[in-house]
Amino acid sequence: MDKETVPAAERAVETESMMKRLFGFEKEDLSSWHRLVCLLNRPTDPASLGIFRFLFGMIMAIDITQERGLSHLDYKYLDGAPVCRFPLFSFLQPLPLDYMYLVYVVMLFGAVGIMMGCFYRLSCLMFISTYWYIFFLDKTAWNNHSYLYGLIGFQLTFMDANRYWSIDGLRNPPKKNAQVPLWNYTLLRFQIFIVYFIAGIKKLDADWVEGYSMSYLAHHWLFDPFRMILPNEMVSLLVVHGGGLCLDLSAGYLLFFDATRPFGIFFVSYFHCMNSQLFSIGMFAYTMLATSPLFCYPDWPRHFFARFPEILRPVLPLTNLGRHGECDIRDNKLKSI
Repeated sequence: MDKETVPAAERAVETESMMKRLFGFEKEDLSSWHRLVCLLNRPTDPASLGIFRFLFGMIMAIDITQERGLSHLDYKYLDGAPVCRFPLFSFLQPLPLDYMYLVYVVMLFGAVGIMMGCFYRLSCLMFISTYWYIFFLDKTAWNNHSYLYGLIGFQLTFMDANRYWSIDGLRNPPKKNAQVPLWNYTLLRFQIFIVYFIAGIKKLDADWVEGYSMSYLAHHWLFDPFRMILPNEMVSLLVVHGGGLCLDLSAGYLLFFDATRPFGIFFVSYFHCMNSQLFSIGMFAYTMLATSPLFCYPDWPRHFFARFPEILRPVLPLTNLGRHGECDIRDNKLKSI
């Protein structure tokens, strides 16, 4: 075909560099501090970030009643109960029980406000201030995913996650559906990558590699399909320990690239669904499930909700493109760096 007859958009795709196709940016974008700042502030579709905001707020609202302890607050803060404090935070003391209920109500309202995108900044501050206060009150309640919730809440405070499917967008039309800087996605993607990769690094110790750390898990009913073709010892070594190690080390990379993302989403979803049944880890598995779509194209919710019947459109997220122009969706893939 003659070059003159080939549409300009197709020729642009053909001339894209390998780095542009893989990462969504050119190496020249990293050649100076100014160009890096421009890259990180590149306008990006807010849709995926808005959906994550909604899911995170909803999950945290549920978590507050469960793992944070609202449902058993009178037992959790009994007068005179022995408490193990964090170093440097021993000065923190629980308030009288009635005021502790008030602290939890403020945190719950903050989580619901994040979910609805209502007075978003204030809601984030309400959530993280009370969350970290409760977190530092008792070291025995520490869990590695507990501070992840606080970190994500802290990061969301500085992001523009209320520009899509939010009450703030209804209250302030110029904010509704407006694009967000790329760094909003970059920071969250990097945070989740670190969660997976550090978990894989921690599994490189001899006990895990040799299959001793969690050998009892192979007896769980979830591994019955594997026991049909493998002896119990091999299920423990290859599936439980080997599979967990390989998945944690590779999950971030699998989710990042287009070619491997479908496999990455499948395996991490299967992994977290299994974990929700194997361990008493509260809402952590569901929180991690909610983070996986952040690695997809930022406009994926628009394509997803566009398939719903017209009668549901008023209550569903917007399907039209954001403000500031009809940007090329493929160019706005915008991977994190």
